[in-house]
Amino acid sequence: MNLQHLATSAALVLSSLALAQEAPPAAPAQPPPSADEIKRVLDYQDNGKDRGPALLDIIPCNKVDQAKGSPTQFTCIEPITGPVKKGSTVNAWVQFFCPKDGKYEDLKIQWLLGSEVRQTTDITVQGLARTRTWRAHTPPKAGKWTIKVIQGESKELGSASFTVEN
Repeated sequence: MNLQHLATSAALVLSSLALAQEAPPAAPAQPPPSADEIKRVLDYQDNGKDRGPALLDIIPCNKVDQAKGSPTQFTCIEPITGPVKKGSTVNAWVQFFCPKDGKYEDLKIQWLLGSEVRQTTDITVQGLARTRTWRAHTPPKAGKWTIKVIQGESKELGSASFTVEN
C-alpha cells in the first residue's frame, strides 16, 4: 500500500469517526399517558357523542398526501411555513377526534382576509377516533388570511393564519 492510499484511508476513517461523534443522541422514549388521562379519553370516546368533536389540528397546507396505501395518506405533508404567492391553492387541513356514534353536520371552515369572511364551506365530521379532511381555497388577494373552524352559528373551535403576497 503506498503512502497516498494510506493517507486517503486514514482521512476517510477519521471523517467517519467525526461524523459519528456529531450525531445527536437518540431522544429517550416518551412514557405512555397516565391511566387517568387514558380513562378520560376512553370515556369521551365511548360516551361523548353529545359533547361534539374535538378539533386536534388545523393546518394551512400546500399538499395533502392522497396516494392510496401511503403511510401518510390523508395527512398534510407540506404545511405552509411562510408567505404564499397570490393565486396559490391553500388547503385547510383539519383533524378531529370523534366519539362513538358521533356525526356532526354543523361544522364549517371559514376563510377570512383580515376580519372579513371571504368564503364559508360546510363540512360533516363522523367516524370513530381520528378523522381528517381538507378543503382547498385559492386566496384572490394579498394580505393576512385566517382559516377558522366554526361549530353551530358561532362557536370557534380553532384557527390558523398564513400570509399571501403579490
